[in-house]
Amino acid sequence: MIITKHHILLIAALLSALTLYGCSHRNYVKPDLSGIQTTGSSAAENLTTTAIEVNNEPESSSLSTDTKSGIATAVYIFKNDKVTIEYPVLTQLEDESKLEAVNALLKNNALEIINAYSIDPAKDSLTVSADIISADRNRVSVVYTGMLSVDGAAHPTNLYYTSVVDLKTLQNIRLSDYVDPKLLAQYVLSDQCKFYQTSAELTSVLMDARTSMDSGTYTSIFQDADFSSGQSQKENSVFPESFSYEDKGTIIVSIPLPHALGDFALIEYTPETK
Repeated sequence: MIITKHHILLIAALLSALTLYGCSHRNYVKPDLSGIQTTGSSAAENLTTTAIEVNNEPESSSLSTDTKSGIATAVYIFKNDKVTIEYPVLTQLEDESKLEAVNALLKNNALEIINAYSIDPAKDSLTVSADIISADRNRVSVVYTGMLSVDGAAHPTNLYYTSVVDLKTLQNIRLSDYVDPKLLAQYVLSDQCKFYQTSAELTSVLMDARTSMDSGTYTSIFQDADFSSGQSQKENSVFPESFSYEDKGTIIVSIPLPHALGDFALIEYTPETK
C-alpha cells in the first residue's frame, strides 16, 4: 500500500487520541454485562456462567435459565496450546430436539477463525472472549473480541466477530437478511454516520478513515457480512470482513480499518438514521 500524506495525518491523529485514552484502547468497548454475570443477585434469571473445556472435553458445567424463554446458557472455553476461545452453549431450549444442532452451529461459528486464518495452535497465539448479548425464543446473539499474534508477525491483530443464530430455522442470520447493503454503504459515507461507543477524539479520526473505501466496496463488504449457513469448519474458508448484530432496534456493524487505526470500528445504524 502506498503511504500518502493523508495516511500520515490519520495515523498521527490516532496516536494523539490513544495518548489520551491509553494504548490498550480499542474501537469497541464491551457492553456492561455485570448484571447478568453476578451470581446470587436479583438478575438470576439471566445469569451467564462459565464452564472449562480442554481439548473439547468439558470438565464442568454450570448453567443459567431465562424463565421467560426457557433458554439456559453457559460459556465454554476451547483451549488448544496457544489458542483459547470462549463460545456459548445452550443447555436448555423449549424445543429440545433443536439443542444439538444449535450448539453445533454456535461452536462452529466461534471456532471458524482457526480455519479461516490457518492458525497453528503450537505457534500462533489466539485469545477470544464471548459475550452473549441476547438469548430469547427467536435468536441467540453473541459478540466475540480478541487478539491474534501470528508467529513471525510484527504486530498482533485486534479481532471482532459476531454470531447470530435463528432458533426457529437453525440458520445463521446475516446483515443482508434485514438491511439493504447499498443503503448501509451510503449511510457509512454520510455525515450522519455514528460510531458505536467511541470517544469524540477517535470518532473524528474514524470519520476521515471510513472514506478510504467507496460505496461500491462497502456494499460488497456488507453483502457478504456475517457467517453464512453453509460456512462451517472449512479449511482456508473466507472470513467475512464485516459482522453485525441487532440490539433493541439498533444495528451494530463492524467495518475494516488498517491496523494502525485499530483493525476495525463499529458503527450504529438505527431506524432514525436509515
